[in-house]
Amino acid sequence: MKVLVIGAGLVGTEVGTRLRGLGHEVAGTTTTPGKVEALRERLDEVLVLRGSDREAVAAAIAGRDAVVIAAGPSAQKAMTPEDRAASYREILVDTAESVVAAGGAPYLVALSSLSVYGDAADHLDEVTEDSPVTSSTDPSPTMFLAMERVYLDEAGDRSCVFRCGDIFGADDPPIEAKVGMAHQYLGGSVPFSGEALFYRLAVEDAADAIVHALETRITGLHNLTHAEVPPTNAALFDAISAAVGQPALTYRDEIASPKRPISVARLAGTGFVAQRSYDAATLSAAG
Repeated sequence: MKVLVIGAGLVGTEVGTRLRGLGHEVAGTTTTPGKVEALRERLDEVLVLRGSDREAVAAAIAGRDAVVIAAGPSAQKAMTPEDRAASYREILVDTAESVVAAGGAPYLVALSSLSVYGDAADHLDEVTEDSPVTSSTDPSPTMFLAMERVYLDEAGDRSCVFRCGDIFGADDPPIEAKVGMAHQYLGGSVPFSGEALFYRLAVEDAADAIVHALETRITGLHNLTHAEVPPTNAALFDAISAAVGQPALTYRDEIASPKRPISVARLAGTGFVAQRSYDAATLSAAG
């Protein structure tokens, strides 16, 4: 199978390497020319392009059997509504529009976010893929939802969208380091809700789920995270802060996320369950 991975970052590189090891022909994209040499050691081909460049994306997709869209906004550029407004549209929606306009009929797998639910389903016992989504105007859930609509409306019979927890692993800083950076660089203020449950996704589980989708051709929306119910953001982050003598963080609640358990039953019904995403050792800090 010939696969194009748009966004050879944390998840894209992991899944590309996994697919290549399984014998597939894998091309990956980056917007940074300086990363090409290192990526060539893990992928068959590396292309430098932006997802918003329709002609370049169309040329890259031509002849491919499947496209994995793993491009996502940088956390460093997502700490204020202004930063999110500047980056999310291009990285998520413009890329989606380029992909579906490219022609052909490759199978598509795209990564979205659990933040699309916001707090709209907090009156339910659990959050499923059929639960209501947020009406927030923040650029994060707004652009993720717009991206989902492009894939599902324009290529629904050949697209799978995973709504993911916060992805971690590889060279991604550990939770403790991220909490430290929030104190050091953001004045102890973060844009999300303290009462939301801290759902995460190991990069290895993300890659496994994408491979599973490519092999089984599942379609539609699927929640992708661990089945275990985690502590809240505030319970975990404030325990980490207290352990090093820092005050509790301030939670601005600009990006609301679910406070109710996330159901992964739909994806489990296709034969996939995340095995490495529940970090019990770290989460035990929350008591």
